[in-house]
Amino acid sequence: MPDTATLLYRRVEALADLDSDTVEVRNRSLHAALAQVCHEGVKDTGMAFGNLFSQVDYLCRSRAVGAADRQEIQTMRRHSNSTEPIADADWPYDLRALALLVSAVTSTDVPSTLVGHLPVMGRPADLSHTIDRRYLRCVVTDHDDQFIHVHADGEGTGDTYTVDYTAHSYLQPLLKRGMQLNLIDCHEGKHLEPGLIIVEPDYLLDISQIARCFTDYGHHPLAYVANRLSPAANSYAILLGNFAGRALDDIINHPKDYDWLDTLRTNFRERALDYCTCPDFAGGAKFKVDAKAQVDNLCGIVDNLFAPDPASRRRPYRRDRAILEPSFVCERLGIQGRIDLMTTDMRLLVEQKSGRNYNIERGYANQYGSFQKEDHYVQLLLYAGLLRQNFGLGRRKTDIRLLYSKYPLPGGLVAVNEYQALFREAIALRNRIVAQDYAIAHDGFGSIIDQLTPETINERQLSTRFFSDYILPQLQRLLTPLHTMSAVEHAYFCTMATFVMREQLAAKVGSNEGVSASMADLWNMPLATKREMGNIYTGLTITGKEKSKGRGGWDIVSLDVPDQGEDFLPNFRPGDSIYLYAYTDTPNPTGAILFKGSIVAMSQHSITVHLNDGQQNEHILADSTYAVEHSGSDNTFTANLRSLSELIHAPSDRRQLLLSQREPTADTSRLLTRPYSPTYDATLLKVKQANDFFLLVGPPGTGKTSMALRFMVEEALCDPDASLLLTSYTNRAVDEICAMLTEAGIDYLRIGNEYTCDPRFRDQLLDRRVGETPRLDLVRQTLLSARVVVATTTTLQSRTPLFALRHFSLAIIDEASQILEPSLMGLLTHIDKFVMVGDYKQLPAVVQQPAALSQTTDPLLTAIHLTDCRNSLFERLYRREMALGRTQFVGILRRQGRMHPDIASFPNEMFYRREQLECVPLPHQQTDVIYPTPLPHAADGLDTLLHHHRLLYFPSAGNLSPTQSDKVNPVEARIVARIVGRIYSYCGKDFDPDRTVGVIVPYRNQIAMIRREIEQMGIEPLTRISIDTVERYQGSQRDVIIYSFTIQHAYQLDFLTANCMEEDGQVIDRKLNVALTRARKQLIITGHEPTLRQNALFAKLLDHIRSREGYAEPQEE
Repeated sequence: MPDTATLLYRRVEALADLDSDTVEVRNRSLHAALAQVCHEGVKDTGMAFGNLFSQVDYLCRSRAVGAADRQEIQTMRRHSNSTEPIADADWPYDLRALALLVSAVTSTDVPSTLVGHLPVMGRPADLSHTIDRRYLRCVVTDHDDQFIHVHADGEGTGDTYTVDYTAHSYLQPLLKRGMQLNLIDCHEGKHLEPGLIIVEPDYLLDISQIARCFTDYGHHPLAYVANRLSPAANSYAILLGNFAGRALDDIINHPKDYDWLDTLRTNFRERALDYCTCPDFAGGAKFKVDAKAQVDNLCGIVDNLFAPDPASRRRPYRRDRAILEPSFVCERLGIQGRIDLMTTDMRLLVEQKSGRNYNIERGYANQYGSFQKEDHYVQLLLYAGLLRQNFGLGRRKTDIRLLYSKYPLPGGLVAVNEYQALFREAIALRNRIVAQDYAIAHDGFGSIIDQLTPETINERQLSTRFFSDYILPQLQRLLTPLHTMSAVEHAYFCTMATFVMREQLAAKVGSNEGVSASMADLWNMPLATKREMGNIYTGLTITGKEKSKGRGGWDIVSLDVPDQGEDFLPNFRPGDSIYLYAYTDTPNPTGAILFKGSIVAMSQHSITVHLNDGQQNEHILADSTYAVEHSGSDNTFTANLRSLSELIHAPSDRRQLLLSQREPTADTSRLLTRPYSPTYDATLLKVKQANDFFLLVGPPGTGKTSMALRFMVEEALCDPDASLLLTSYTNRAVDEICAMLTEAGIDYLRIGNEYTCDPRFRDQLLDRRVGETPRLDLVRQTLLSARVVVATTTTLQSRTPLFALRHFSLAIIDEASQILEPSLMGLLTHIDKFVMVGDYKQLPAVVQQPAALSQTTDPLLTAIHLTDCRNSLFERLYRREMALGRTQFVGILRRQGRMHPDIASFPNEMFYRREQLECVPLPHQQTDVIYPTPLPHAADGLDTLLHHHRLLYFPSAGNLSPTQSDKVNPVEARIVARIVGRIYSYCGKDFDPDRTVGVIVPYRNQIAMIRREIEQMGIEPLTRISIDTVERYQGSQRDVIIYSFTIQHAYQLDFLTANCMEEDGQVIDRKLNVALTRARKQLIITGHEPTLRQNALFAKLLDHIRSREGYAEPQEE
């Protein structure tokens, strides 16, 4: 096979032969080729990169590419990102630049066959171009105490600029070579003098989290880390504040018939768990008094806010333009946030606070000459700055107000001026926090842990009585355990916290653009690429709006989906978090008001979304054109850091168990209350006898949920004092647990969101169980009396106050091998005993950071079998038990009722050599018949193969095209379509789209290709079969599985084999294992043999099928 350089040059040659000049073909093809070249250049660096700008800059610097060529390459990159077609005059120069980058990356000369097709010199310089002084993205090449030398990103700005940062001297220790900056409001003299400098602007910070760091004792960036390690807060003041926020919404939109008790009932029903677990809840009577006072103040303030002012010439703010909780992302300032109240004409911006303000109470102005608290001031200033940058507003365009609902007018509504010195200080803190997060991801959490002390965070060395009696003890309780950890605990905490921070960095800015998804794709990814990847819906129109809850806001929005293009396949699923926003010409999320929500339902022609914050003004969701894109959140990463902190604060005995510093114990005198099944009883007995934990290995088809988990629950409930928590990572798996409990007649309570819960089980949700008019005592009794509670691990991480109310004697964690350690550790500190069920030889959790970064060689950690943070706790504990030769705390289910023996033979030999799976056997595992109808009389070779062989391989011919994505294979799509058509003909009325046949592919792009081929056949039931990626198929099964390998390039093998491990000298490809073990009766594979045979395991698979006489000739018609 050709080497990498040859393949890359061939790709440039193919681009030179393109006969299309459209964005969808020319720009997209160039962008895909550039992403591949960059991936080849950075894949072995062990470094995570964000956008292609930073990757190209790094490759040019590390390969010593000259300034002129570097400018050409960056110009080519910008053209590939453009929404306008690349001009004919630019196309040959862009191909020359791409060839130069290939030459630099592969250390080879551009081949002579290509040279003749490319210009000898670069494109003529555009001397007319000037830089945009308001906003300039650049990358640092060098710096000293006064100047930063940068390469600017912008058409015609490839030269190096010198930036005078004297006014931003705090940046000096933060600056790094290769760091990206935004320069805002530049004065251009001898040097550029920016008004603001934004460090790593693609790394968005929440405005509220920045503001939270501004305290009486300082605003050190380590306060941001401390806040993220703090337990999730649940207090009387927080509950009152949440109520007040809901009341503001209702008051604005029900001016004539508002009833505050409706708000109270709705708020209590939605947050019943928080009310029941609040440690300082003072009782319903007091809360009603305080809530009514907030409402009275809000009613007066809102009336005043929207009423004409006779003493002023300004136009009154329009109530019908009031919008509640809109979200914004601002790449220019590197911040994001959600505003409490504003008007759509952006004349008014209001942030609400419900707590105490001593400045208002005492009548003393603060150091800014006003009555607002500093952290609230910072929050409002950042929101105002965000609106200015995103929408080009003048500073006098927007009136900004702080609404203190604890106080009546006039003190309850504070007019705020835009104090620029404090705004710049807030931006400086944002920059210091971001640089700190990058440093932790690069140098490890251990680099800052020694400084993470109350003394450091108390920058102003405050010693007031309030600080000493209230704040300092809280900081000490949080931070002191970090400095008293054992050596193993210290190594574990720092390693896992570093891992979490690196995952957050990858999720925010991407590890490699074009390879991994990230939040920054919202503004960095070209529109054509978004469409190709299915990451955006465009041209949507609203067809309906509903209120899901009585007098609540319009929160269920139905949208019509027009034709999204022939190759479009949405990369969305019900439950996904999204942004909905309006646009005119081109979708631009950074220049729009964003409505955050989740997808409820979707079809080819419509989608329905649930908005997190319903709009009570129906006209806010106007007759515009809308787009839907993915939204991001730091919640998962903050929850994981908090989980690690919970571990360190847990009792010593629990820490020692989870970190393998003490051995688990068992009580072998315990016996089962009854026999359940000869297949499971021995394992069930060991589960019951274990005191601390048990690990159940459940290979495919062994009934781990339907049988083993059910029997464990039934046995545990025989103890009248038992209380069970059943959990898994995915909602699908939790739905399966609920189905098992329902079938077994076991009562349970589910905690979670109704829109991510299967409709069959929504009646078991807490808010459904407590009814429309819940009472605190009844809600608490419902929580306490439920012997079985079910929820996802993500939900439990966000509902940790539950453990203050409920004690659980046993937790059973399904799909445990797919859950990262930081997601479980905090949960397991609250449980007496846990059982983990999983299969570490199937796909693990998705991890974005490079594999080299997640591995550890620390002897303290390798001694407890922690070698890679991307592995699960289940796998680590299992490996330790195997190393000790101990079987008391491990069970393996060996009898599988899914695969026919012919299908199971290869996985058994290559992946389950230790387990040696046996058939149950069920009827379909014993018969020779594959299909319900006999071989047709006019049978051809394909019919004969399909009827007589359980394992089949159909080789596909190479079909490379410069206009075709590497992630599609039309030849294989036609092979698949032809086969499913035959299968349908064999099954007739017995064909079931959800059971008979499924298709697995490595890339989503191939799904659309196969669907198009199937649709051309005109057989409606075939349009409903499942065609999905390996990752999405985990946990599913079909009678017949067809696996289209799709790939035709050697470099794609890296992606296909990215989840391999080794056991007993045997390579176990977890992705391949999942694909091969989904089939019950027949497994069919199609792939490009020359490419597949470059991988030893794939070659063995093909040889195995050939030995079973299942090797077919190409079946194209």
